[in-house]
Amino acid sequence: MEIYIIEKKNLEKVKEETLLQYQKKEISDKEKLAIHCLSYLLVDKFLEEVYDIKSREVIFENGKPILIDGGKHFSISHSEDLIAIAFSNSNCGVDIEKIKLREFQKISKKMKFEVETLGEFYQEWTKYEALYKLGKDIEYGSVANFDLDDYALTAVSEDPCEEYELFYQT
Repeated sequence: MEIYIIEKKNLEKVKEETLLQYQKKEISDKEKLAIHCLSYLLVDKFLEEVYDIKSREVIFENGKPILIDGGKHFSISHSEDLIAIAFSNSNCGVDIEKIKLREFQKISKKMKFEVETLGEFYQEWTKYEALYKLGKDIEYGSVANFDLDDYALTAVSEDPCEEYELFYQT
């Protein structure tokens, strides 16, 4: 699995009319819509330029974006200043979260996570979110956690032999 981390500030010059070509669902909040469109623009460009996939039409099955013609699976996440996009030959999920102080013990108790530190909380939280994006719990798949300074990232795959490679664009 290749996971691309892109700083949003490097993409601020993309014109609104270009972004709107990549809109996949109705979103009323202008900032969230821009991030949504930007994410799908990036997915399209990676599929075309990195993976040489000609047919890049995306549909949603049970809320999960998929390519109609298959070929690659992908997952998108964003938090604060970063967008994370994972591509795999197997069903996958990714989640990135900016680490900030919060009442993690209270939240983890509600979520039934057993954690003692803020770092452990974010590992469990991003794993939970990545599994949600995968679309199911995995018994025989694989999980990879990454510590990116003040961000936590988890990627999951149905493939138990999945290898993970992280690309960080600054």
